[in-house]
Amino acid sequence: MKAGLIVLGLWLLAGPGQAFSAGLPDGLPTAFDSLGPTVQQLSLTNGRQVHFIDDGADSGLPVVFVGGLGTSVRVIRLLDFLRSMRVGLNIRMISVERNGYGQTAFDPELGMADFSAEVEAVLTHLGIDRFALFGISGGGPYVAKIASRNPSRVLSIHMAATSPALGQPARCGAASPASAYRDLLSQPMAFFGFPKDSPMHQVAGFQDTAFEEAARAHNARGQQADPAPLDHEIGLYCAEGMINNDEVSAPLFVYQGGADAVLDQAGPKAWKRAFPAAPLVLRAYPGEGHDVQYRHLDQILLDIAGYGDKILICKDNINYMVASEADAQAAGTVLGHCAWTSQ
Repeated sequence: MKAGLIVLGLWLLAGPGQAFSAGLPDGLPTAFDSLGPTVQQLSLTNGRQVHFIDDGADSGLPVVFVGGLGTSVRVIRLLDFLRSMRVGLNIRMISVERNGYGQTAFDPELGMADFSAEVEAVLTHLGIDRFALFGISGGGPYVAKIASRNPSRVLSIHMAATSPALGQPARCGAASPASAYRDLLSQPMAFFGFPKDSPMHQVAGFQDTAFEEAARAHNARGQQADPAPLDHEIGLYCAEGMINNDEVSAPLFVYQGGADAVLDQAGPKAWKRAFPAAPLVLRAYPGEGHDVQYRHLDQILLDIAGYGDKILICKDNINYMVASEADAQAAGTVLGHCAWTSQ
């Protein structure tokens, strides 16, 4: 007790300023670092709980992002390796979780129109009128459906590693190539594993984040890799067939890997049939695979932000924006951010 009183007395004599003047390291943060965007919840009038992410400044350009087949709302984390670029361009990313994945309950009666209505409800909740659309792989048909219901609200459409033919007869039923994924649901590392030669292995933590996403999408609610939501989603592509987007006049940007082994390559004619009134920019990447939506995310972000008439390149470790394909393919240039050349 006496020792304690002596210490207290010394502290009082020293005064609070001296007691708390122990040297702090430079650069002590003023707030916590982020572990990623928070999943928010919205209750609809019918009682259904919708889960969504809203990541970016309220003043930012709203972009509705729809991830690929069998992914949860947190798949948006795979875009965060260029989050600083996204913030710099003042892009606000919004993602809504699809039926049966992640935290969202599965209802076998719901279709693409219902998901589109949920997206619209979230946008209303956030006070957003006009927005851009960004869909990858199996998220493409959902983007087409949202656009078909909101033609006057869409600023631009960005389709990466996807196809307007996902709902065609050759890809429907038990023989659908997508059906092979159902056997991988209990193996997240197989479900969302990238090939060894994928450029995405240059991004620290990218593959591990993909593994975590696959585990979350099919287990977060205790669903234990239940294939019902995936089977239902594959069936929706066929139930919808070709979605009517005749009234959509917003610019359409398409990003294709010439060596994509997952989806067939749809040429300009196929995309013009799907979006006849939309000005089309088709960015083809010969020799690249199904990961173009990530490898060329830098270009996609620039296109979303209004720089669609330019191509981002790196030359001599300096980034430039060029106006023509010829300039982009000149000797010594690499497409995209110079970070791709320094890994």
